[in-house]
Amino acid sequence: MSSKQNLQKDAEEIQRLLSLATRERVKNVLKLEQQKIEAEMNRLSNTEAGKDDGTSVPKVPKQKEFHAKKITNYGWDQSEKSVKMYVSLKGVHTVPAEQVRVKYTQKSFDLIVHNLEGSNHQLNIANLLHDIDAENSSFKIKTDNLILFLRKVEKITWKYLTVAEQKSKLMKESAPPKYEDKADPSAGIMDMMRKMYDDGDDEMKRTIAKAWTESRDKEKDML
Repeated sequence: MSSKQNLQKDAEEIQRLLSLATRERVKNVLKLEQQKIEAEMNRLSNTEAGKDDGTSVPKVPKQKEFHAKKITNYGWDQSEKSVKMYVSLKGVHTVPAEQVRVKYTQKSFDLIVHNLEGSNHQLNIANLLHDIDAENSSFKIKTDNLILFLRKVEKITWKYLTVAEQKSKLMKESAPPKYEDKADPSAGIMDMMRKMYDDGDDEMKRTIAKAWTESRDKEKDML
């Protein structure tokens, strides 16, 4: 027999004794005991109800993990005050605004769109060319697009978005010209001289022009 059933039997017995009691003092003692039993029965009933509906021990639902996809479709532009990132992401306008988060730092930003068609979408850009004002940077959600406003610390023109882009461009410009093995060696020399002529000062241009003239004269004499 359960505790609740025992209490129910006790309550019935006290009720029976109350109907037989004639002295007021005995009745008061029985009523007091009756109240205690009723209170205990209510406590047990509430506890059992809590177990049934799950409120006594709340369960924290396990958060679903989504596969992360890297965002690759984006571009950038700038104004005097901000660098603007244009991010194309189909359906981004359909998710709740709180599922779109951007973390800004002085030299980077990290965009994450949570649970868009069963996946998280992320764009992380580090080592920006110049510093940004993280606190005053912001973003807007458009149809199938996001616009990030990276507030400039200094109102200067950015030639590149990141330090890596700048280094890559400089390395390409400084690399020596490549010539094919089967190509005419004299053609490669002529290309190099043309570049030196275009990039050189007046004295360099006069020297190269003189060398060209002398080379052509020698070729005529050999004919």
